[in-house]
Amino acid sequence: MQPYDGRCWKLPDDISSDQLIGAQHVFDFDPQVLRKHLLAEFRPEIAANAKEGDILLAGDNFANGSNHSHPFLAMKAIGMGLVCKSISRGPYRLSVFMGIPLLTCEADVYERIDDGDRIKVDFVSGAVENLSRGGGFSLQPLPPFLIEIVAAGGGLEHAKLQQGKQVDGPSW
Repeated sequence: MQPYDGRCWKLPDDISSDQLIGAQHVFDFDPQVLRKHLLAEFRPEIAANAKEGDILLAGDNFANGSNHSHPFLAMKAIGMGLVCKSISRGPYRLSVFMGIPLLTCEADVYERIDDGDRIKVDFVSGAVENLSRGGGFSLQPLPPFLIEIVAAGGGLEHAKLQQGKQVDGPSW
């Protein structure tokens, strides 16, 4: 998986999954449609201008509330990565399953990156570099087995790749 190099779209704490994609799109499943609605009611410029390699930098409690795959489908369609201060278990698992690379960061890292900064994120190693302001950070990457799922494009794609491989059962 190649490092992401793009614009930082910084979000505050407590962005809910319903703010990420409005409830009126709950029956939309086409990623190309959903990408047009990512944060449309909160920050419409993200859906209009985000590009592949861009990073969503979020505060604490990212994607709280209802667990929806829609925001992660939209992010995948755009080609965005995710760095956040905290994310609960449901959205964390959805991010990995949908193939969105993610890292969590401490508050000091979050504070040293501004909206609009160009950043480079290596999700495999956890290296983050602020290309606009200078400075680098080392974050804890996902475990290798989760990186493998994200690199495959998500859980379904990973399962398809594993289908042809021999899997040993328990030895009892």
